[in-house]
Amino acid sequence: MTRTWASRLRRVRPRGPRRTAVLGVVLGTLMAASAGADTLPGVHGEDNRHAVVMGGPDNVGDYPWPWQAIGRVNRGPGGFCSGALIAPDLVLTARHCMSDRTVGELPSESMHFVAGYRFGDYDAHGRAAEVLEPDAPGPVGDFAIIKLTKPLTIRPIPLASPDDMNWHAAAPSHALLASYSRDRPHLLSVDDQCIILGRTEDLLWRHNCDGPTGSSGAPILVGTDKGLEKARIAGITIGFARSGPSPRGIMVPANVIRAFLRDHGIALQP
Repeated sequence: MTRTWASRLRRVRPRGPRRTAVLGVVLGTLMAASAGADTLPGVHGEDNRHAVVMGGPDNVGDYPWPWQAIGRVNRGPGGFCSGALIAPDLVLTARHCMSDRTVGELPSESMHFVAGYRFGDYDAHGRAAEVLEPDAPGPVGDFAIIKLTKPLTIRPIPLASPDDMNWHAAAPSHALLASYSRDRPHLLSVDDQCIILGRTEDLLWRHNCDGPTGSSGAPILVGTDKGLEKARIAGITIGFARSGPSPRGIMVPANVIRAFLRDHGIALQP
């Protein structure tokens, strides 16, 4: 039986609790316990991240693409996740970032996206007009599209094509995770030594990219072995599995996100 994960668009979100226990996934903003020998929850073995530094706090240089299309999703009550621009007015991030354990669901207008954020500076800022979410419960529905009040003048990062995704599903593939995190909140960090390893159950995919708390919603990029200009989003990281086969990083793949957009008449540029 084919599972439908985007049967309708939810514009007014219920205030009740969400299920997050499917597959034993620990969602990124809720990471609290160490996973095995990880030195930091969300880091799989040796920490392979390096910071994207252009200038510094007193001499901030422009971020090149695609880094300038990746930014922080800042939440009104505090805290942040990572996100990426997939259209001039659309930001892709994790759905669990749209709520707070203390106050529950957060109003759309409390969300801000700062593209290319570093050292308190950024390339562009957008406010959320609304948040679009799938109906699917659990990790497979753990993505959200933030619609901004106005388009940003930054080139978006395209989603990987269906043919791309079929190729990456067939064999382990080189990938790159670009994210902000609690231990590195003011600089974009990149793990360019990770792989994605196809599907788990329930349409999710696995990866071994290093992404501690705050990395939720960060894009996992493919195609960068041919140059950064070829970057495409293969999915977003949402956390890691407590047990099961390695690698244990969990991602919502681009084909799930693309189907959601298609079902609701949202067309992206190739």
